[in-house]
Amino acid sequence: METPYIGRAIVTEHFDKMEIIIPGKKNYFVLVFFSVWLFGWFFGETTAATSISNDSGPDLFLMVWLTAWTFGGLFALSTILFMLLGKEVIEAGQGVISIRNQALFFLSPKVYDLNEVKHIRAAEEFSIYQSFQFGRSQNGVRSTFNSGTIKFDYGLKTVKFGNDLDEAEARYIIERLKSKRILTDKNF
Repeated sequence: METPYIGRAIVTEHFDKMEIIIPGKKNYFVLVFFSVWLFGWFFGETTAATSISNDSGPDLFLMVWLTAWTFGGLFALSTILFMLLGKEVIEAGQGVISIRNQALFFLSPKVYDLNEVKHIRAAEEFSIYQSFQFGRSQNGVRSTFNSGTIKFDYGLKTVKFGNDLDEAEARYIIERLKSKRILTDKNF
């Protein structure tokens, strides 16, 4: 018999607020693939950089390629870092909800007025990328910074958080926020 999934989110209730910490979801296929790919990336990066510095004149194609190659490596590295060290920190209470993604660097949190939060819901993101892990299909590579399962409307913008949570866990978090009376009927 399979053991019920207990979730990734760590929910801590305080007197007048709630803190939710969601560690980055680890996809071992992506971690191994990007780690191996980065070795090849490093070889290509150093070879192209050496070629540019040794040539008598700048090669426009090589400079454009190197720029794109560098961004590809930064994407792979940031994905690995977020999966291993990253977490999403959500604090809700006292009329606001703040959302912060952090890995090795600290970004300032985005703060939203709960009076303006409307139509809060749990809905999983569709991903066209799939990988197979232990014989079952699991979500693969996708934007690790904006694939939230919990969504709400804020003015004419949809805000997402709860990266890669299962829909059931996202509903559980919403219910905890509602039972703590941080979210009210006007937020739904």
